[in-house]
Amino acid sequence: MTANENKHLKEELLENISDLFLKYGLRSTSMEDICTHLKISKKTLYQLFSNKDDIVEQVMLYRRNNHHTQQKLKELRQLNSIHMMLNIRDHIIENVNSRLPANLFDLKKYHPEVYKKTNKIDQDAIQELFNEIIDKGIKEGNFRTDINQEVQVYLFVKQMLILSEPELISEIKYPIATIVSTIVENTLRSFVTPQGQNILKELT
Repeated sequence: MTANENKHLKEELLENISDLFLKYGLRSTSMEDICTHLKISKKTLYQLFSNKDDIVEQVMLYRRNNHHTQQKLKELRQLNSIHMMLNIRDHIIENVNSRLPANLFDLKKYHPEVYKKTNKIDQDAIQELFNEIIDKGIKEGNFRTDINQEVQVYLFVKQMLILSEPELISEIKYPIATIVSTIVENTLRSFVTPQGQNILKELT
């Protein structure tokens, strides 16, 4: 098998294993289950992944870095700053069921190192993208120039990371969609200039 064939096989397996985890749960899906459902040998599986932790980590990273995700980010960056924020809100709400199943509890409890690593990656990604949006909004004239960017980014990241904390999620009294919408819309309303306010009214 060539390097390209090996890469293609691994990506295909990661996609299918991701679906299995979402359907049956991280803890309930064993290495044997993966082989049975995907009709591959244990030898092939262990040639590509060292153990269950390795599979879980690579699946989590694959879901964040695959072509579809990167294409969505590319399309997102073509929008104005306000539209970007609202699209992010909609994307989180649409995908909330795949991000917040029992998988989140299993990930933290049974794969704590993977949980820490992927959580840090998420935090860095949100921080980088939100900084980019603020810079863009100021240049467009949609956001105020006197925003305390460092503090606002810190607060926004911490609020959004509620979605990756299973203990906090279980205590939330309101629908996740309501929480996410409120965080995003409150942030936007505190940022916008009169020009930005008019755009926000058109889009909401």
